[in-house]
Amino acid sequence: MSLWWLVPQYVLFGVADVFTMVGLQEFFYDQVPDALRSLGLALYLSIFGIGSFISGFLISVINKTTGGGGESWFSNNLNRAHLDYFYWLLAGLSTMELLLYGFFTRAYAYKKKQEDTAVM
Repeated sequence: MSLWWLVPQYVLFGVADVFTMVGLQEFFYDQVPDALRSLGLALYLSIFGIGSFISGFLISVINKTTGGGGESWFSNNLNRAHLDYFYWLLAGLSTMELLLYGFFTRAYAYKKKQEDTAVM
């Protein structure tokens, strides 16, 4: 198995990450009350740190769980590793997250923007 099989996934993930970061920053700036904007931007930045901790925790748990009886999913030998299982797990988690996102977006009410209607 070649390492080049991973390149399209990382490129797609990078492009999606760029669009996500811009959307999150605008959401946390627009939808947070004016007095709490700095807190909103702090929460926006903390999401990336929390995501890194969860990712590291997930990889550690999978490595300990699957490596007990033999080869781990993350073996040093790509021909014996089961990265396909890991990516299927990630696809399942992403599908579950997409369903949760759809559920929560239906319940969310956007903050009304105050337009300046002053006549000059």
